[in-house]
Amino acid sequence: MNVVTMPNLRDLLRPLVGERPSAIFSVLLVFHIIASIVCVIAGAVAALSAKRHGQHPRFGKVYYWGLIVVFASATGMSALRWSRDSYLFTLEIISFGAASIGYLARRIRWPGWTSFHIVGMGLSYIVLLTAFYVDNGARLPLWDRLSPIAYWTIPGIVGLPLVVIAVRRHTRFYYDLIAATHATAKTLADSVRRFFRRTLL
Repeated sequence: MNVVTMPNLRDLLRPLVGERPSAIFSVLLVFHIIASIVCVIAGAVAALSAKRHGQHPRFGKVYYWGLIVVFASATGMSALRWSRDSYLFTLEIISFGAASIGYLARRIRWPGWTSFHIVGMGLSYIVLLTAFYVDNGARLPLWDRLSPIAYWTIPGIVGLPLVVIAVRRHTRFYYDLIAATHATAKTLADSVRRFFRRTLL
């Protein structure tokens, strides 16, 4: 009697990794894949939603917290295969850093925050997709016919004009930049003033 055995997780992930991954890497990769799918969907819904309370901030929050999982899992996988995945770790740092600026801009609402929110979240999404295509483009239908340089450039070529359109439609970028610069300078000046008062008095 033949017994049918189910392939284990490491064997299922072999085509994605190119080799049989370790158990730790496999678990990290599963979390990474799930979180990445959540980010792609949530980011698209947030970007296409009306910029008001409700769906837009709700899906934006889902995107950001999903990106935390993506960043954490990417950090672990890069540590296990640094020679192969270090460039992906760099992309995830950029994506998570940009998203953090955009997320905090809306939470704190500093002067001129709207421009920082749109640019930060938009750039984060572009870099997230860039990392995905750089890592997986050669295994995707149609994309496997393109040059590797396309994996690095197409998300930006498509996404950056959309970010510019969103900034022009929903913000006053020049005035936001001036307002944020003045607020930052004032905060720094106040901090320096308090420091010298405590030190000299």
